[in-house]
Amino acid sequence: MQKIIIPLLALCSFLPAQAQVIDIGFNFGAAFYGGDLATNDLRQMIQENRPAVGLFCRLSNSRYFSTRFNFNYMSLQGADARTQNKGRGLSFQTQVWEFNVVGEWHSFRIRHTESSFTFPYLFGGAGFFHFNPKASVDGELVELQPLGTEGQGLPGYGSPYNRMQFNLPFGAGIKFVNRKFTFGLEAGGRYLFTDYLDDVSNTVVNHREVFEGNGPLAAQLSNPNLGGGEGVDQNYRRGGERKDWYYMMNITVSYNFGQAIQKMLRDPVPCPRF
Repeated sequence: MQKIIIPLLALCSFLPAQAQVIDIGFNFGAAFYGGDLATNDLRQMIQENRPAVGLFCRLSNSRYFSTRFNFNYMSLQGADARTQNKGRGLSFQTQVWEFNVVGEWHSFRIRHTESSFTFPYLFGGAGFFHFNPKASVDGELVELQPLGTEGQGLPGYGSPYNRMQFNLPFGAGIKFVNRKFTFGLEAGGRYLFTDYLDDVSNTVVNHREVFEGNGPLAAQLSNPNLGGGEGVDQNYRRGGERKDWYYMMNITVSYNFGQAIQKMLRDPVPCPRF
């Protein structure tokens, strides 16, 4: 944990003086996967959610805008067994580490007392993440990217995909702020610059070519219905046009310090009281 907290504090200390630290805190909640191996059934989607945790540092830019630096960790998974493509037999799971920088826009606020407010806000930004999709084979997890299940690395196919990719986080939240603490609820998605979060894309694959070039295990996991036997001269698409996403729903808790929180709470214009 110190390996994450210390760089986060160091990063905040090198920022311009006008962008003062408001708070440092943590978030916890759930993460959801969206893509070719994801269900459309809400109840099953809830069953697929996995824990997510993170740390963040938030800065004050103005009364209406703040910047947040985030480190997040989560688990994601998907399986055809819970979708309409049960017969396809594909599945994956992965751990995700991400770092992103987002801007929070909170032009509207509700004042409860002179030093406590509720801020609805929208956020958006940019970041990068690391993932490593795996599948279960005889009870053991096997990394999918090195296998080349879609012919990666073979003549006529693309190169192996990079497991470090960029994303664009966006969403909305609401936070309750007083002089010492901030509590919030936030939900958002990640637009990904890869379609291989689940190791599945819409590339046309030939089973025999995968078998002969990348081996029987790659062929078996590429198309479980054809197995990893001797290779079958058959073309197929493992996925469709549905692009990969992941989503997070978080509760946030942070400690406020310094003069920046006072700057944020100052209210020269009337605002609603509740």
